Amino acid sequence: MNTLVKPGSRARLAFAGLQSARVAFYGAHYLLARLMAGETVQARTRRTHPLPSSTELMAAITALFAEDWRNVEEGLYPPALDWRQELGLALKSVRYLSDVPKVIERQQRNRHRDVDPGQVQLPDYYRRNFHFQTDGYLSERSAGLYDFQVEALFGGTAGAMRRRAFVPIARYQKRRGAGPHVLLDVGAGTGAFLSFVQKVCPAIEAVALDLSEPYLAHAQRRAARLGQSTRFLVGPVEAIPLPDASVDIVSSIYLFHELPPEVRAQAAREIARVLKPGGLFVLADSLQYRDVPSFDGLLELFPGLLHEPFYASYARSDLKPLFAPEGLLPVHVDIAYLTKIIAFEKLSGGQAR
Repeated sequence: MNTLVKPGSRARLAFAGLQSARVAFYGAHYLLARLMAGETVQARTRRTHPLPSSTELMAAITALFAEDWRNVEEGLYPPALDWRQELGLALKSVRYLSDVPKVIERQQRNRHRDVDPGQVQLPDYYRRNFHFQTDGYLSERSAGLYDFQVEALFGGTAGAMRRRAFVPIARYQKRRGAGPHVLLDVGAGTGAFLSFVQKVCPAIEAVALDLSEPYLAHAQRRAARLGQSTRFLVGPVEAIPLPDASVDIVSSIYLFHELPPEVRAQAAREIARVLKPGGLFVLADSLQYRDVPSFDGLLELFPGLLHEPFYASYARSDLKPLFAPEGLLPVHVDIAYLTKIIAFEKLSGGQAR
């Protein structure tokens, strides 16, 4: 891992300024999309739990960025101050806004199978428009917009939440000594998390796995642009095309809530299979009910507002019985605004059946 220079007050101010600007910019896009949807949103937002107040939301966002900066000061990763990268992403604003009416139309008509019907080689659960987004995860156009869409959905906080998933990886690497360690990112998508890991830990052997060839192509271009060496695999998490005990670390960022329950169980078995004894699995995904009780209304809102057919079952599921039989035991739990990070280690003796 790189030795990081402890940042001073100037870097802290720059960091705070950039994060505030991101929240304002992406939050405005989220609100504008909601306004454009109008009655469509109201019709899809029936719930029984109250929504958190704006004060509660801002307090949680402030805490998220405060912890992000503490991790910078600890030397776990450098401050997120890549203005050129932020400008490149922000330039997709017009493309994002021009796609919103198409998303609204699908919401109105409940068209969540509006994707290429020829993709018969893909699992049925995957051939749909998650979030009602154009082309689902199955086109270059979708891959090009995805990072902006996620930031808009989370009001500019997605990057900070994603970085928190790196914390248990950094501490695991420090504890286990210098690698090279092999890290497999399942559901790697456009490669945002994996490229961040490689930036901080250039010696890591990175493997990206995803079902979407267009998204992996986007991730591959990102890696080439950054001069990062990554192995790319097309395939499902429930049938990982790697040998037993072949990786040291597995990461999963916002994947499990998009899997049906039976596929989650298969994925847990596969992740345990490819992990070495003593290996680390980091799961970063949505909050679940009662993690932050005042946010339960948001969890109830999400699957209806944005097509997420498997989210409700995930939000209410107990994850320990899913992973414990595979010898994966939780060693770290962290709440980062709307994200819960759980780090599991694989028992040295294998499965705990």
